[in-house]
Amino acid sequence: MHKGSVNQMASDQRNWGVPFPDDFPDWRSDTPGGTPEDVQWEVQQLARLRYEPAVRHELLRLLKERREGGDDVVQFDHLPVEVGFDTVLVKGELLITTQSYTGYPGGLRWNRRDRGARPYLDALGLEPTRVECAELAEKIVRLVPSKHLDAHVLADIARNLRLRGYSASFNYCTPTSPVHKHPPAPLPAPDQAPPPAPNQLQPEALRAEMRPAKAARVAIIDTGIADQAVDRADSLLNGVSRNPRNIDPLTSFPIGGPHQYLDFDAGHGTFVAGIVNQVAPYATISMYRAIDSDGIGTEVDVACAMIDAVRDGNQIINLSLGCRTQDDFPPVALDAALAVIAELDAGKPDEEKTIIVAAAGNCGDTRPFWPAADPRVVSVAGLNPNMTPSLWSSRGFWVTCSTVGQGLHSTFVYGKESPLIDPAETEFLPPNPFAVWSGTSFAAPQIAGAIAQLYQAPGATLRGALRELLQLAVPIPDFGRAVQVLKGI
Repeated sequence: MHKGSVNQMASDQRNWGVPFPDDFPDWRSDTPGGTPEDVQWEVQQLARLRYEPAVRHELLRLLKERREGGDDVVQFDHLPVEVGFDTVLVKGELLITTQSYTGYPGGLRWNRRDRGARPYLDALGLEPTRVECAELAEKIVRLVPSKHLDAHVLADIARNLRLRGYSASFNYCTPTSPVHKHPPAPLPAPDQAPPPAPNQLQPEALRAEMRPAKAARVAIIDTGIADQAVDRADSLLNGVSRNPRNIDPLTSFPIGGPHQYLDFDAGHGTFVAGIVNQVAPYATISMYRAIDSDGIGTEVDVACAMIDAVRDGNQIINLSLGCRTQDDFPPVALDAALAVIAELDAGKPDEEKTIIVAAAGNCGDTRPFWPAADPRVVSVAGLNPNMTPSLWSSRGFWVTCSTVGQGLHSTFVYGKESPLIDPAETEFLPPNPFAVWSGTSFAAPQIAGAIAQLYQAPGATLRGALRELLQLAVPIPDFGRAVQVLKGI
């Protein structure tokens, strides 16, 4: 285990905000593409993106074009904005809670004859279809129009339903970033692991004695994990279970090929898993693929994966993904999934209820980013390496905590980046590909890993580990409580 303990350090002012002092030595890359100057340039581009609609809309056009003709991929639409980030949604779908669709038992308080929204929706030609997972199907209904309706028309219908007191919205896409790898795209890093923590330098026999009596179970819902990682010469992430449903295919797009380049978000899940592994090396990591390798997934798919992860016994769930909604209301499916998880947790002691950690988003403003903005979720914003607020991170009263989100170093995948998002066609080579990447996607797994690491101490509980972490942290307005885990560049 890490030698640092929050209880041991709480009285030491010098260690405030640093739960694992000396366990993660500073790391710097001198290789091309991984320098502090390169990282700084990329995060500056990320901060500017909210003011560049032409760049955002071209990237969304490319994403749509790459999936044309695919029957089993998510087709999406978007509501464009000039400043900020565009609302991305599943094409031609709405979601509504089952209670809103069929009518509340006994009718709404102001209408005792309420029959729900179904008559109104039937008249509009919106047909109900069942969602995939059974627990979610009891709580929400997917609505598909019998004929094509423009996204703006569906937006008006959803708004009208909410004005009538019903809970309805788009089936939102929950991408891993508003515009994925560009920018900041992953940068090449040295063909070596980050410097080990002091406990990793001990002889193997001593390390075996240091293993915790219990190992936290962390689920990562993302793009999946690279199958090729089992062939890494350094054996990192080899202990992560793989199956056909959680493998990141890396080169699925464009539909019909050619497939000589990495997809727009290939390797995202592998990078996130590497961060959790750095912070909590003894944690058991499970991967759930709910986002495709171009970075697009639906809130329904993510919601179902969240429920599956809890049913499988995972204690901490990391969500390095999310969305903005049309009018800042919580997404219907994600809200329902959190309710289902609360039901699944009902028999657990309060101290051992599931912890869900989510990235606060890279939008550079205070608008809610979901599911991070939900009070049932631990939301994580991104800081600069000197622990000051970053310009590119989402922030606000709803943020729980923050940590360094710039220039993180982690495991990556083999392949060459597409010239559509990286004119240099950066290539990541075997046997041990690593990358440097920035975003709240990589702040969140540090917090998930830190909770897992603290939980493994004798007598610790899940909620107790979270409290210890937050008690040590330093409050920053709109960025919650700041804690340093990995250093960044």
